[in-house]
Amino acid sequence: MTTSYNTSLAQNTPEQLEGVDSETAFQFAALMSNTIGFNLNRIGVNSAIRAAHQALASFKALTTESLTTESLWNQMINSAQCRQLFIESIVVSESWLFREPKVFQHINSTVCHRLKTQSKVTILSAPCATGEEACSIALSLLESGHSQTQFRIIATDISQLAIRQARSGIFTENALRTVDEARRRRWFSSTPHGWEVAAKVQKTVDFVNLNLLATDAAQKLRQLATGQFDLICCRNLLIYLTKPARKKLIHLLESLLKPGGELVVGAVEPVILPASDWEPTGPLTFSRHKRSPTPQVQQEQTPDTRHGVSSRAQENLHGLAARTSTMGSAKTALAPTVSRKIIQEVEACANAGDIATAIQLCRQSLRGDGTQTDLLYTLAMLHQTMGDFKISQKFLEKAVYLEPRHQGALLSLALIAKQQGDTVAERRYRRSASLAGTDS
Repeated sequence: MTTSYNTSLAQNTPEQLEGVDSETAFQFAALMSNTIGFNLNRIGVNSAIRAAHQALASFKALTTESLTTESLWNQMINSAQCRQLFIESIVVSESWLFREPKVFQHINSTVCHRLKTQSKVTILSAPCATGEEACSIALSLLESGHSQTQFRIIATDISQLAIRQARSGIFTENALRTVDEARRRRWFSSTPHGWEVAAKVQKTVDFVNLNLLATDAAQKLRQLATGQFDLICCRNLLIYLTKPARKKLIHLLESLLKPGGELVVGAVEPVILPASDWEPTGPLTFSRHKRSPTPQVQQEQTPDTRHGVSSRAQENLHGLAARTSTMGSAKTALAPTVSRKIIQEVEACANAGDIATAIQLCRQSLRGDGTQTDLLYTLAMLHQTMGDFKISQKFLEKAVYLEPRHQGALLSLALIAKQQGDTVAERRYRRSASLAGTDS
């Protein structure tokens, strides 16, 4: 994903704001949170107010009649056009092709694997911004030798302007900054307005203006896909939403995925996904957790063995698990929480594609307090995005040391063990994650 929210809008001029006070603008911005589900505190209240001012100023300019503040308020809260003007003001559709290459390598591998057992795959890119992610997926598959008939990409965004630009198939020089010269010559043509991708690529993607939180979003997407999706890319959206909106969106994504389908999220979003429902399958990629009944013998294990972990480096954790097991849910309640400021700074860097700085911020915070398990987990995911699985494993192991019931870290360690061919370790990590789920 690709779409972010504008947290640095320039101040409007006094002329633009005439007749619209800040309180009115704030009330309108707050109302909009019910429409697109964004978190005002995460976006920035001042930025939301400025976006509302911009939308209202544009809306007033489109009307020919002289409006009082009260009549303007009545019109704007009932005007779909005014609401869309606000969306266009707050949403920043900026991305680039092949952002976080390790993720696209895994996407390509996943799709290739599914095409061995089915004739076609259907992929959702949402939000898609101006089409960079969808284009990257299409190029990756075409370069792997797949034909246009073997895959279909549906790309949606809440911004009408972004969709209009995406449909043009033209990208800026900045969007192609990670595209090498050979790939550029093969797939793109220079135009007065930017770089136009080949028609062969454009034909594989359908761009649709859609609010994922709209009541009819699921129905529309199923109609477009004629069923469910094999792969869904929903990157860097969850971090901007309120908790109710996150829950609604995750439920939507669950309903749209085929059995065994995979979901790709942003670099700092794995901690948001419920670990009891999702398990990692690759860098920032997750599938619905396959639940299996816990054998009775495991349920009757004594506290000093039930949270055992597998690697030799962690065998000394059994005693810690035994002590924490007597504390029940209090262990989680007492776990150190990551400061909101650090979270927002890390999210901002990761969303901007500056994974290196996001990693540095995590490390700095952990030097002050190394017991922040969710920050350790986030740091591990950031390293996976960079392809550093060995470093990721180290931080995951520390997270489990501090919080033996951390399902996300346990399942991520299980994936690494699987990749290393250590099936014994994988089973133990999965068993520990399963037991952690029964305790939660």
